[in-house]
Amino acid sequence: MSINLKIAKAYLILIAASILGHILSLGKEMIVANYFGVTKMLDAFYAALTVPNMIFNIISQPFVVIFIPLYIKYKLTDRDEANHVASIFINYIFILLFLATAITFTFSSEIITFFGFNFPNPETKITATKLLYFLSIIIIFSGLINVFTGLLNSYENFSLPAFSQMFVTISIIVFILFFSKKWGIYVFAWGTIIGLFVQLIFLIPFTKIKGYRHYLDFNWNHPKVKKTAGIVFLFALLAIPGGLNAVINRIMASWLPEGSISALGYADKLVQVPLIIFSGSIATAIFPFLATQFAENKIDDMKNTLTVSIKMTGFVFIPLAVVMMVLARPIIQVLFQRGAFDIAATNLTSKIFIYYCIQLLVTYALVILMRLLLILQDISSIFKVLIIGIVMNIAMNFVFIRLMDPPAVGIALSTSLGCLISTLLYFFFLKKRLGDMHGTLIIKSLTRTAILAFITGVAIFISFGILDSSIGFSLIKQLIKLASSSIIGIGLFVGLAFLFKFEEVEKIYAVAKDKIQNTLKRSGLK
Repeated sequence: MSINLKIAKAYLILIAASILGHILSLGKEMIVANYFGVTKMLDAFYAALTVPNMIFNIISQPFVVIFIPLYIKYKLTDRDEANHVASIFINYIFILLFLATAITFTFSSEIITFFGFNFPNPETKITATKLLYFLSIIIIFSGLINVFTGLLNSYENFSLPAFSQMFVTISIIVFILFFSKKWGIYVFAWGTIIGLFVQLIFLIPFTKIKGYRHYLDFNWNHPKVKKTAGIVFLFALLAIPGGLNAVINRIMASWLPEGSISALGYADKLVQVPLIIFSGSIATAIFPFLATQFAENKIDDMKNTLTVSIKMTGFVFIPLAVVMMVLARPIIQVLFQRGAFDIAATNLTSKIFIYYCIQLLVTYALVILMRLLLILQDISSIFKVLIIGIVMNIAMNFVFIRLMDPPAVGIALSTSLGCLISTLLYFFFLKKRLGDMHGTLIIKSLTRTAILAFITGVAIFISFGILDSSIGFSLIKQLIKLASSSIIGIGLFVGLAFLFKFEEVEKIYAVAKDKIQNTLKRSGLK
């Protein structure tokens, strides 16, 4: 099987696993909206969660994006040696995660103050402090989950980590349904802690099955450790500005009217569903292949892999962004408008959602381009892009918060524009490093996709308007209108893509056909 078909196959496996997990996740968000709506208590939870999320990413992410490509290279020649080197890094990562947890646990109040969260109601700050006190333990769990996910991906196993995320979602749902009246907002903390613990225990045995062996080795003077440690440390420093934009957005939102952080959270999670299912899947799927091609010095193959990946992902994301923007308000109504989530919450969240959707047009390319720069170990270029991104994000937030109504919409718009700027900068630095990046082919493909997506958007807008005036309003009727107009638009898009012989749709069709035929052969039906 060719490398492009292998990537496409891995991509489809990840999509299948992610779709199931995110259907469950959307169900969780609907339950959250019903019980908690857009409130100051939910603002407190999101603010508290921001801190451990940033910390464990800073500590564990360097291992995943810097060491894993090297681990793939090492295990090609000596798997036991590769495991020894990986074990040394993992042992020190655990120590750092433990220390970070202890510090966060001890100084939760000071950390909330230090980060500059400013809630209109003092009670919200007190709640955020208590939640951070509980959530500090997830620094260890989430950090180790990142590490073992990276190891499994290095063995081209993508489905297990994707499926295991459902443990967290299920845990939170159970705690909300059975304990929310008694524990209030703290059900989120306990649900997250228990879910992450179960996920970690689930993943560890599979790394052993795939071939990883862990050693209690702390030999920092190991030659390969010394050679790699500097790069890992530099990327850890790099991860600090990399995670700051999300923190900055929530800090600035804490100065806005109550519920702004919650509304941004609902909208962001809806946008993250396709980002993780499709963009995250393709980035995860191609990472081992790009790393292997780089290790084997197949630079032209690596650039071709990059081109195919961006074209395939753009073929999915551009029309998806258009569909979600056109149907933003009815989507929010159907998913969330019940219980504590009222019409005002729908109005606020749907406006934010539209501007967040803009980032779907480019984020898939940003993720892939950044991964390639990491494989090339071009830390300085990534650092430059991240610093420019932070400065631009703060400046645009200040401008758009004052220009947009409601002001939280300004944060969503600046986030999307920041993604566009960063994507262009990553492409610029890669072109300087590798030369021709097939930019003309990529732009031509994405432009053709964008034209079809625009036609799709018009068709959906017209069809939903016709159905809206004839069917009326209720939850079931709204679902029928959403499903019908979406099917019309998607059917038109796919039909036109086949008619004009788009390479991307033909490739996806070939992979799906190959997968079905292999399944039939194994089952003895063919």
